[in-house]
Amino acid sequence: LREALVKACEGQISRWPELLPLAVFADRISIRRSTGFSPYFLLHGVHPILPMDLRESTFMVQGFRSNMSHTELLALRIRQLERKPRDIARAAEVLRNTRLTSKEQFEKRFAHRLQRESFESGDLVLVRNSAIEREMNRKHKPRYLGPYEIVRRTRNGSYVIRELNGDIARESVAAFRLLAY
Repeated sequence: LREALVKACEGQISRWPELLPLAVFADRISIRRSTGFSPYFLLHGVHPILPMDLRESTFMVQGFRSNMSHTELLALRIRQLERKPRDIARAAEVLRNTRLTSKEQFEKRFAHRLQRESFESGDLVLVRNSAIEREMNRKHKPRYLGPYEIVRRTRNGSYVIRELNGDIARESVAAFRLLAY
């Protein structure tokens, strides 16, 4: 392992601390002559999924050949794995762009549902009965309660409501629970 680490440093021996995790991982995924399996496979029962991007051919490190020593094999695997931080940063950027695109598509597709009504004082509304949503026998219970009258909108966007006889509810109701009557 030490010799492989020195070879992977390519003359910059001060880099060994940053290459050590890669060297240990490369050692654990390499097949042993004694068992015919890698320690990784013996521990997990599956072959490792390596962070190589086939589309960009990042696995193409020069120097692989038949009958290599264990040290040479580990040094080349370390160089293969070294690209992983750059791949992770690139994958994070792709994921961020994909999420933004997905968000835009969702907003476009469900624009009619995402538009929240703004209720004015005096409007009549129904309140979704969220207390029953997790119950197994909710099928025969009322999904909406009311009607109620809007008193006012609070600073955080919820609404103060009152019964039609004028009794004001102690708790405000979130806007997503309201439906115009």
